[in-house]
Formats: sequence, C-alpha cells, structure tokens
Amino acid sequence: RMGARLKGPRVTHTRGHDIISDGIPLGGFQVVGEGQPIVLLVDRQSTGGYTKVATVCSFDIGRVGQVKPGQRLRFRAITVPEAHALLREERRRLQEALP
Repeated sequence: RMGARLKGPRVTHTRGHDIISDGIPLGGFQVVGEGQPIVLLVDRQSTGGYTKVATVCSFDIGRVGQVKPGQRLRFRAITVPEAHALLREERRRLQEALP
C-alpha cells in the first residue's frame, strides 16, 4: 500500500539519484538508485529524497494499486488539461452509475 515497484528499462540519473527531500504526491514516480521507478500509493511517506519524474493521475491510482505482481502496465504522458477532462469524465460515469 506504500508503493508499487515497477520493472522495466533502467532509468539513468544524470546527476545522481539522491536529492533534497521534498513533498511527494499521491501517485508520484520516484526513481531509486538502481534506476527502477516506484509509484507511491495511499500509505506513502509524505516526503521523498529520490528523483521524481512523473505523477499518475488521481483517478488511476486505484488501478495501479490493483495490479498483480508480474502484470504489465502502460503509461502515457498527458497534459494537465487532458487530466482534468479525464477526471471530469470519470466523475460523470460514477454519477451515472449511482441510483
């Protein structure tokens, strides 16, 4: 529940992996020293001292948390306006599903 460690191509650091600790959001991607990213989930720490490279959209956190070991994940970059539009669509679908 703290995080999901991902396997894949190693992410290389240009200036080292340790940085000054700062806030880490829900869904933040931290890249640890060996180059593997971790997506931080609901029970994450509030600060982190590894490189942060991305953030999973809030409406996809539950999906990441339900992935089984060995199951494949695919991520794609989106803009903030796209994320807002997707969140509105997700909320609309949830409202329609309620009685």
